[in-house]
Amino acid sequence: MTTTAPNFKKTCPSAPGMSLMELLVTIVILGLIMSITVMSMGSSRQAAEDQKDKRNAQEIASVAAMANAAGASFIVPDDEQATIANLRDGIAPATGAFRGRTFRIPDMHDTEIKGAMRFLALNDSDLQYRQDGSNSP
Repeated sequence: MTTTAPNFKKTCPSAPGMSLMELLVTIVILGLIMSITVMSMGSSRQAAEDQKDKRNAQEIASVAAMANAAGASFIVPDDEQATIANLRDGIAPATGAFRGRTFRIPDMHDTEIKGAMRFLALNDSDLQYRQDGSNSP
């Protein structure tokens, strides 16, 4: 036989919970924290991108210096993109101790090369790395 208690609220009080206002305030606070976090990560992301571009530029300049020292002619006067394209395709000196040795930059996407070009400067017969991103000698 089932009996219902006339004093249901007295025997089983409602469980404590959050009101709608408390829930909304909590969501607003979490939203503010997330927006601050995202904004601070944006500057970190740009710094990491700059470091990657610098590292790629150093790699390109290093391969260019080795190829230049070996006597490979890869420099296209006044055209950094064509010079880097020669290094990307690979260049081998025709004479000397390194004859037949191919000098080539590692596989890089066009966007990586474009970013690295900010830190490279083409002088008369040399492709040089510029840490500050300036193209002046």
